[in-house]
Amino acid sequence: MTDANDAVPEGYTETFRSDVPPWEVDIVEHFTVAYYYEKFMTAGDRALMAHGQDPNACHTVDCHTRYLAELRKGDQYHIHSAPISIAEGTVVFGHKLINSATGETCATNEQTIVGADLAENTVVLWDGPAREARAEIPAGPGWTRAVVDIVAPKDLDRAGHMSVSAMIHRFSSAIGQLLTRAGMDPAYHRDQRIGYSTFEFQLQILERPEIGQPIDVVSCFAHVGGSSMRLVHRLQRPSDGALLAELSQFGVHLDLDARRPSRIPEPMASRAKAMVVG
Repeated sequence: MTDANDAVPEGYTETFRSDVPPWEVDIVEHFTVAYYYEKFMTAGDRALMAHGQDPNACHTVDCHTRYLAELRKGDQYHIHSAPISIAEGTVVFGHKLINSATGETCATNEQTIVGADLAENTVVLWDGPAREARAEIPAGPGWTRAVVDIVAPKDLDRAGHMSVSAMIHRFSSAIGQLLTRAGMDPAYHRDQRIGYSTFEFQLQILERPEIGQPIDVVSCFAHVGGSSMRLVHRLQRPSDGALLAELSQFGVHLDLDARRPSRIPEPMASRAKAMVVG
């Protein structure tokens, strides 16, 4: 690590520093998205504290994340955070997750938090990737039930609600269920050395489930290209179908050896395209 990688830009605070242990690596052989979110949420709490706010009085309602470069097993990283937008009772923190050895920004996260009261003069100019508008996906045929579960004690945040990272863990499980229906099953991933690698999340949280509450995730394909796919996942309350959270996810068909996007085989692409909703 160089001295330059220890420097914190003006207006930012270092809010997290750690490494990637083997148990936080997924089948794509890099840092799991749910653990990115676990660290980003911790960074948000530390950022709130740095600005004299009580994390217990706040909660996250929206996130936009761009995954820019891989972190692999054993890599070290740290997070710099700063307010990038403030409105009455709401703050957006911009987080930059940085490879501690190279100084490269590996991911950015824009976390919208309600319940905070920060001064306008703390806002910094955000230079992270712009958020692109994604089409809304209608309800109806084509959605797949991908997760059936209950909120467990291990899923809770400090306020006693389902944590954001626990939601992302459920959405991650839903990915495999949906891809399998298009023929990208675990045997294909293992035998062909292929994975689905995410490069964007857009997350909206409407309601935070509590312990013991049944939860379902329904998922669909929203777009299928040559190597890219957009998936949409909805966390729902099964008793009335109420939408609790929604994740729009863009990713690619990844060659695990070359570590580059590769073309989706035509039979799988055709099957996935036939399942597209919207």
